[in-house]
Amino acid sequence: MSNEEKIKELIKFLNNRALNNSVRLAILISLYTFNQMTFSELLEYSRIPKSSLMMHIQILEDEGLVNSKKDFTVNGIRMFIRITDKGKEIIKEYFKLVSNINH
Repeated sequence: MSNEEKIKELIKFLNNRALNNSVRLAILISLYTFNQMTFSELLEYSRIPKSSLMMHIQILEDEGLVNSKKDFTVNGIRMFIRITDKGKEIIKEYFKLVSNINH
């Protein structure tokens, strides 16, 4: 497969509601790396407004790529976001497609 075909395949892969935004892709990669993060951690990493982050998490949740859950901690109520098995598979496929370019 030529690099041109590989890039077309990557673009096709990224052409869906959950993955066509760099912030959502970064959230998924972060969750793939850490498995679970708090809303506050994602907020600190992304440096976007709370409302925007909430919207991105909701889109990822609607697509079945993450789950969010509010829980009590010693520091108060925290929202935890966890990547789903489907989300992990999507990111594995993304890494595979990206690594195949120029190879």
